[in-house]
Amino acid sequence: MRRAYPVFLSALLVAVAGVSAAVASAAEELVVYSGRKEMVSKPVVDAFQKKTGIPVKLKIGPTSGLANALIQEKARPLADVFIATEAGVMEILAKKGVLDAYVSPEVKDLLPGSRDRNGLWTGISSRARIIIYNKNRVPEKDVPRSVFQLTDPKWKGKVAIASTRERTTLNWVSSLVAVQGTDFTKRYVKRLYANGLKILPDNTDVWQGVGRGEFAIGLTNSPNYFLARKAGYPVGVVYPDQDDHGSGTLLNLNAIALVKGAPSPGAAKRFIDFVLSAEGQRILIDGAYEIPLKPDIIDPVPLTGFRRTAVTEEQLADLAEPTLKLLADIGPEW
Repeated sequence: MRRAYPVFLSALLVAVAGVSAAVASAAEELVVYSGRKEMVSKPVVDAFQKKTGIPVKLKIGPTSGLANALIQEKARPLADVFIATEAGVMEILAKKGVLDAYVSPEVKDLLPGSRDRNGLWTGISSRARIIIYNKNRVPEKDVPRSVFQLTDPKWKGKVAIASTRERTTLNWVSSLVAVQGTDFTKRYVKRLYANGLKILPDNTDVWQGVGRGEFAIGLTNSPNYFLARKAGYPVGVVYPDQDDHGSGTLLNLNAIALVKGAPSPGAAKRFIDFVLSAEGQRILIDGAYEIPLKPDIIDPVPLTGFRRTAVTEEQLADLAEPTLKLLADIGPEW
């Protein structure tokens, strides 16, 4: 009987080791909430899984909806990492204590203003707020160079924009409030609305609608121009308000953050490092037509060289709620 003990003990140790390995693997599982569309988020996630062997659960949804979920889950976080379509919402989450500080070693080359000074979020890429137009519906001589020209009666019922379900739309209006003031912005948006502005569910509806010729003009984000061209649509692009008196073109930062109390903080930090690395950045720039925030990442498309709207992420965060109310007072579709 004594000889059986070593065999039993050996089997027990093997079983315990197997359970421990399974527990360790489960503990390393990463949960990523992403406000970016699957076509943008999934290639980065797939590359990270292949490189590290860490399994990732990717939850896609509107940035605002996922941010609200993070607030509701604050006591018992389910997500490890949050990716947002703009950094203003990160400022809001930071103030609510939802995010944890993490400064990746990959941030050293980021352009100034691309991350939170306390390390609570980091910009990963950016998109400009542009005008796209259908070349078959807009003669070259009539192409608008400013968003403020879109209230002209000749554009009545011909301009489309996404609702504030897309945070970049909310950011754009908030930036107008920051630069032009509340009264001016309210008058302008009312005139756009009265001119038959079409408010659609999201930016995909905007660029596809303009590409098909359903609308002459769309207010959207810079990657959508390249997606429309890739789809074979006859579209042109304008980076608006670039003259001496213009307010410039808004640049929206896509941002990433570590969730406070994340179940797998080690895996989360490795993922953030990967997204900010040259390999992760190249996936975003090449695959999603995004504007790099690192000068050493070669920009494959002519997206630089425009004058930016002078607004901070903190301003956009502070103006989010007042701007939502302003828009709701103008029309329920917002």
